[in-house]
Amino acid sequence: MIITHKDPRQFHTRSVELAPYRHGINITAVGERINFNSLQKRRKPCQSKIPGTFANLGVSAQVHLRTDNTDYLILVRQFKDDHWQLKLPSGYIPDEQLHNPYLTLAQEIAEECLLENGPAFARCRLNNDLLAPAYKELTYCSEVLLELQSSPWNPLHLPQTDIYMNERLLPGNPMLYIHSQTCSAQLVYPLEVTRLPDTQLSLLHAEEEYNWETEQLDVVLNQELWLAKLDNRQIYALGKFIDGRYQQQPTPANTRLSEVFAHQG
Repeated sequence: MIITHKDPRQFHTRSVELAPYRHGINITAVGERINFNSLQKRRKPCQSKIPGTFANLGVSAQVHLRTDNTDYLILVRQFKDDHWQLKLPSGYIPDEQLHNPYLTLAQEIAEECLLENGPAFARCRLNNDLLAPAYKELTYCSEVLLELQSSPWNPLHLPQTDIYMNERLLPGNPMLYIHSQTCSAQLVYPLEVTRLPDTQLSLLHAEEEYNWETEQLDVVLNQELWLAKLDNRQIYALGKFIDGRYQQQPTPANTRLSEVFAHQG
């Protein structure tokens, strides 16, 4: 189901330089603004060394959901090249938000993680801030909320250090890794679902897909939002959240974990 369309020509970003700073890492945007097509051409394999310059800065949400005394990590399944890939909900940070990547985090949460409540969708609250509805084409129910808070939870064992942007400490305790296959620096914000409404809700996903005929991005609503069941902070089963409960699913064929999972201990 296509929800809406976006014009990729409206997106611009910049490359970033990473360098050690005050026992942490400082991020600085460098070079001229580049559009979506130019960015894709720059995203080629590179070495993940700091200091270094990288194609772009992205943001990911590492969302922890605990229900029925079990821990889950919310993942997105995307088709990439010749296989499916499970990854954290994530997106590119546009130039106008590079000063505060938290803004992109909030936008990605509202756009990608949709909690279906019958014919309507729940609103999102992030760290007590009610996020604007992501899609005017959908009906939202203000009485039902998907509530998330910043959390120290780190099941992927990503390196933890202070992260600065233009020598200013970023709020939300983000972690950082280099996605060497695309030469991209990625901020990872650890979040926790603090409360799920006690109703028959289902977690759905909205994905941007490039339409070569219209040269637009189609935003498609699908069921590719997965829950990874964790035991001792390791993934051992996959499922989905359907009709108010976790339902285990067979591991999808030709599906791999994204590079970030190489950081697991």
